[in-house]
Amino acid sequence: MLIRRIILLALFVGVVSGCYLPTDFKADLRIKPDGNYNFQYQGMLVYVPLLEKIDKDELSRDGLTKYVAAVKQDLQRDRNFTEIQYVDNAAFRVRYKKFGNILQEKTFNFVRQSARLVSFARHPNGTISITGDKPNTQIAEELAKRGIVMRGTLRIQTEAQVVKHNADEVKTAAASVYVWNIDGLKKPSPALVLTARPR
Repeated sequence: MLIRRIILLALFVGVVSGCYLPTDFKADLRIKPDGNYNFQYQGMLVYVPLLEKIDKDELSRDGLTKYVAAVKQDLQRDRNFTEIQYVDNAAFRVRYKKFGNILQEKTFNFVRQSARLVSFARHPNGTISITGDKPNTQIAEELAKRGIVMRGTLRIQTEAQVVKHNADEVKTAAASVYVWNIDGLKKPSPALVLTARPR
């Protein structure tokens, strides 16, 4: 029993140190000038270390089951995941929803700091920066050969004053919507800076 626990712990540590690639996703962020936000993600997360093991045929059926369980356990540490379902080929279908206030939290990272896909932070000058991350280029190129590409849509809606951004499209209204259509790694990562107005 002790040996089994040690093996599972080692597996879990290995899982946590890896990276996730988002694909076939819709990510929506609603952020107000006072820092209140609502972030939602619906789509796939491909766990790269598991994909590598599957490609190399390193896992038995039982080994794959345990590895998938460890990845789920890793994601479930964040209770804002409302769905985590293993599909196939290291891909997990997930739903995520979080409410908060960035002026109180300082930073927010999805999935987490060690594997950031979307992050935002407040700064001493009163601005909030929102950025999208992407995987190492070499890793991304290898994944593209397998037909796995970072692909999806990121939308940010806000009434706050936007200082700068690199959105593909802006829908102007009382609460403007900034849209990024992500398909691969050729374009710069999404970035937007807005001015906060604390209550």
